[in-house]
Amino acid sequence: MKGAVRLGLAGFAATAVAYGPARTGYGLFVPEFRGDFGISTSAAGAIGSGLQGGFLLALVATAVLVGRLGPRVLIAAGGVSATVGMLLVALAPDGVTLAVGVCVAGMTAGFCWSPYNDLAGWNVREGLRSRVLSAVSTGTTMGIAVSGLVALAAVAGELPWRAVWLAFVAGAVLSAVLNALLLMGMSDGSGSVGQRGGGWIFRAGSTPLFVVASSFGVVNAFYWSFNADIVSSAGLPLPNAGPVLYAVLGVAGFAGLFTGDLVDRFGLGVTLRFTILCLGVGSMLLGIAPGSVAVVGVAASLYGAGVMLMSALLSLWSTTVFSERPSQGFTAALLFFGVGGVVGPAVLGAVGGAFGLGTAFVVAAIVILLNLPIPVQNKSRDGE
Repeated sequence: MKGAVRLGLAGFAATAVAYGPARTGYGLFVPEFRGDFGISTSAAGAIGSGLQGGFLLALVATAVLVGRLGPRVLIAAGGVSATVGMLLVALAPDGVTLAVGVCVAGMTAGFCWSPYNDLAGWNVREGLRSRVLSAVSTGTTMGIAVSGLVALAAVAGELPWRAVWLAFVAGAVLSAVLNALLLMGMSDGSGSVGQRGGGWIFRAGSTPLFVVASSFGVVNAFYWSFNADIVSSAGLPLPNAGPVLYAVLGVAGFAGLFTGDLVDRFGLGVTLRFTILCLGVGSMLLGIAPGSVAVVGVAASLYGAGVMLMSALLSLWSTTVFSERPSQGFTAALLFFGVGGVVGPAVLGAVGGAFGLGTAFVVAAIVILLNLPIPVQNKSRDGE
């Protein structure tokens, strides 16, 4: 039990940084970056795709190295990339440095999420693993909410956006130290290279997982690159609409803590379809009425819950499909997620530039809703 608590806290802190400011902080400040660096909608989308490219690069490194070095080394690499990348953003003198910093910060999520699946397998008893992994995944929602609240506090105190990013850097350092202390002494399987080759990736149940992961990557990367931008551009009658939106998204995302319980009660298929509906409807409503406080509030609540449910589902689902290699299986799913993430901001950003961001958000909704008929085997996570 003690190991489960330590691992849950460590993972919660790491994903809060990785998927909070390091990954979604860029989208929160796109309006400010536009003003300071003269970035167009298409250029903002390209930088967002660069962020996803860093994520994908780190995922590949994790897949190759986790069996040799162990998960703790990759988690430490995530802490370094978060610190360095966000520091570059905070000090960026031009758009090029900004883009590099965003890319390096984006690598954080690729390094330090899937390794917790292996740590859970080696250090947490079977009955507690789903709750620990749900807690790790839901750290994201805390990071998103805190990012929005910190941005609001900065606006209230009339502080520049660079001060907010320096605060993000401090959070990254704190998370890295906390992980080093909490994970100390845990078994991490370093040196166990495991099965060579990639033939193990495609097996029964893996194709639906990868299709959903890649679609989610397309939509989610675009969403976090432009959500603050669309509500700000629409003239939402709410001061500091972007940070408020992030706070609502983060609070709604705590629904992800119940993912394991929902799967146990209703099955993976039902939970997945409910999650897809939350994501699709949330994205579509934001595209249709970005200037309505009520509609945006509902849209953010649905999408925030959906994104965290889906994040936890990918972790639990991949552990079911790849029960003998949980970290590498989850990394494989995240690779498809990452490829989708590279495509999403650039392609949908171009759609937004040509036809308006509202249209692009509706197209994104259609992309994720097309996954509703995906067949899912409703076996238990243990493979029984």
